Amino acid sequence: MRDLEVILCGTGTSSGIPLIGCRCAVCTSDDPRDRRTRCGACLRYVDDDGTPRVVLLDCPPDHREHSLSLGLDRCDGIYFTHAHVDHIFGLDDVRRYNAVQRTPIEIFAEPETMSALERVFQHIFRKQDNVNPSFVADLVPQAIGPGSTVVRHGLRIEPLRLLHGRLPILGFRLEAADPDGTPSTDQPAPFPLAYCTDVSGIPPETWPALEGLRTLVLDMLRPRNHPTHFTIDQAIDAATRIGADSTWFLHMSHEIRHAELDPQLPPGMRLAWDGVRLGAGPGVGGRDSDPAADASAVADGAGGE
Repeated sequence: MRDLEVILCGTGTSSGIPLIGCRCAVCTSDDPRDRRTRCGACLRYVDDDGTPRVVLLDCPPDHREHSLSLGLDRCDGIYFTHAHVDHIFGLDDVRRYNAVQRTPIEIFAEPETMSALERVFQHIFRKQDNVNPSFVADLVPQAIGPGSTVVRHGLRIEPLRLLHGRLPILGFRLEAADPDGTPSTDQPAPFPLAYCTDVSGIPPETWPALEGLRTLVLDMLRPRNHPTHFTIDQAIDAATRIGADSTWFLHMSHEIRHAELDPQLPPGMRLAWDGVRLGAGPGVGGRDSDPAADASAVADGAGGE
């Protein structure tokens, strides 16, 4: 694996930042870091055979805009955390990757999430029932869950149990894999990385899988309590316990203004922004790539709660 970068395409909540009809300081901010699309991430790298690879974590409604901004022209797999609208409603758009690369796309989800995808996207999964022949995505469903590690193209993805209120969902630990599927002893930055969005609780059995991280991407909704998301203080507490070298917070509401909160975070912790690249350039996504200094953020779309 070489030329690895992990891109946080969207960092907002389900309603989008700015919110429709809201005139608060964040929704009217001219700071590009305060414009947040729905959460999703993208991994790009070159495998040992020299083939470029693209892997998606969730597929939000803004995926098309993310893809166009990043110049994506292929997809080698999509891993779903759960089936809420803000994490799955871009799935129809992946049919373009099928047309370009002329191969089906594996999608990975827990059985309950897969059932929801099949219900919502009946035109894809039951295309034989479509009244007219349709150009739909060509997908290969693969059931996963905690304990069912997936290895593809030199990438090792371990599903992690997380809690989104009362809903069990998945996070993912991502690492480079040796040919036998075990984690490589020489991990490229920003690996090992854990992607944990939409979190309000981490079960006891998951904590060991969060040890030894170079990078943590973690949910942080707002200052006030919420039944299904970490608050600012809860996210900082969890990140402190996990102890990753670098922590990036996402899934932020319009109650978080980037320029105000980011400087107050503990060392090694930062607010993410749309389009930040982890593993690209000095500092592994450090301030050199901040859109306050340049216009590198993916700034189109929406965010939510």
